[in-house]
Amino acid sequence: MNSSKSLVFASNNAHKLEEVRRILSPREVLSLNDIGFYTEIDETGMTLEENSMIKAESVYNWLRANQRADEFDVFADDTGLEIEALNGQPGVFTARWAGEPVCDANNRRKALSELADKTNRNARFRTVITLIQRGEKQQVVGEVRGVIAKKEAGGNGFGYDSLFIPEGYDKTFAQLPAEVKNSISHRARALAELAKIIK
Repeated sequence: MNSSKSLVFASNNAHKLEEVRRILSPREVLSLNDIGFYTEIDETGMTLEENSMIKAESVYNWLRANQRADEFDVFADDTGLEIEALNGQPGVFTARWAGEPVCDANNRRKALSELADKTNRNARFRTVITLIQRGEKQQVVGEVRGVIAKKEAGGNGFGYDSLFIPEGYDKTFAQLPAEVKNSISHRARALAELAKIIK
């Protein structure tokens, strides 16, 4: 890969950007705002793979239309929490499970409510990353298994982090130091696979 090319991450989510930049350092990772892409991407896919592809293609096509595709490689992620007792819900609807407006706290409350009478609290986080490099598309996946806690714990992280206890630990993602979470998380594992193919 041409090392002079910057990577564009198809997101403006500050939490995700911080995590991605830390993991992919010293590679420069730009946000959508950094390249002047302000269009809302309509995530119409029914799987994480489809939504990840939609986001990456939307940004890549915009760069091509603006004759800037030679400057950047683009990657996009889509992440889902899949709860075993709920038949894999919320899955592709993870970020907006409790409805509009999108609110992490409401999503967590919904998870606890849905699992209130369930003994099986097994769950997994999956992240699918689509990379478009020199026009070629590749997808990588990262996964971490664990359980949903019976109540929220911890002040770090975002999303469902205060509910998710990864396998091998007795603390939620939100209780673990960022460097620990970033070494074992679904996104970290997907980014590790991404790093292998962008070298």
